[in-house]
Amino acid sequence: MKHICITGVSGYLGMRLVNTLSARDDVETILGIDIVPPRVLSSKLTFVKMDIRSGDLKTCLSDHHIDTVCHLAFVVKPIHDLKKMHDIDYNGTRNVLKSAFEVQSEYVVAISSTLAYGAHEDNPLALFETHPLRGNERYPYGYYKRQVDTMIQDFASANPEMPITILRPCTVFGPSVDNYVSRMLFLPVTVSVKGFNPAVQLVHENDFVDACILALDKRIPGIFNIAGDGILTAEEIARIIGTKLIPIPAFVLYPLLELLWRIRAPGVEVNSGYLDYARYPFIASNTKAKEELGFAPKHTSKETLLETVRHRK
Repeated sequence: MKHICITGVSGYLGMRLVNTLSARDDVETILGIDIVPPRVLSSKLTFVKMDIRSGDLKTCLSDHHIDTVCHLAFVVKPIHDLKKMHDIDYNGTRNVLKSAFEVQSEYVVAISSTLAYGAHEDNPLALFETHPLRGNERYPYGYYKRQVDTMIQDFASANPEMPITILRPCTVFGPSVDNYVSRMLFLPVTVSVKGFNPAVQLVHENDFVDACILALDKRIPGIFNIAGDGILTAEEIARIIGTKLIPIPAFVLYPLLELLWRIRAPGVEVNSGYLDYARYPFIASNTKAKEELGFAPKHTSKETLLETVRHRK
């Protein structure tokens, strides 16, 4: 791993990876790809402003002699333009894989999500990596995660000479995190589907970065769930944060949220399909990551939430 490319380098996870990798003697250069410059300085980092869908990506990887790719670039929150979201996530990822393969990169780490499993009433207590992906179709953000994950698996099967590791993190949380999930959870008042109190997993941002480093070092092809130990319920989360949780019947909440999403009401960042994920469980087992990658999360789900709350006060 002398010359590594990080796509999505300007996100908080990408910047943390740059800081960690820059301190290592075995990493000589880091190529950062993003559409905005990163807020991180490193003598090893070369930033190139580029969309991951660009036809110039292959040349860029070749010019920088990239032997390893860590693909972190994806749409970070649901957007109304579904065609654009799918194009960036699906075709952008395919372009990254194809470009890496054509310049004979040795290894790729690709980030998926436990959203790809889908949130369903009949989900088992623990979802293992072999469980079918059933990302809910009416929540495009999760559904596209499922499609992209499947495409990466197909690419890996067709091109075994370039090993690919897929990491499926649950919701990443921590002091530096500012995403649509954290913004919703930290509202003074939030809503839930009446009669449901689903289990929730969190992984600390530092633990997730550690998982990426482990994957880059061990180069074990395959799929790994990345999650902190333990679970929380929606009611526990609201109580710890101090949010007032108002339960609303599903037959009222679904159409109401869909209307607010479609009229682009301020503060509404998800469509009604998201409510499936706030209603049913999608808890992933981290056993394989522990046993094969050596993943050892330093924070439980509850500890991650408590640290995040302390940081915000």
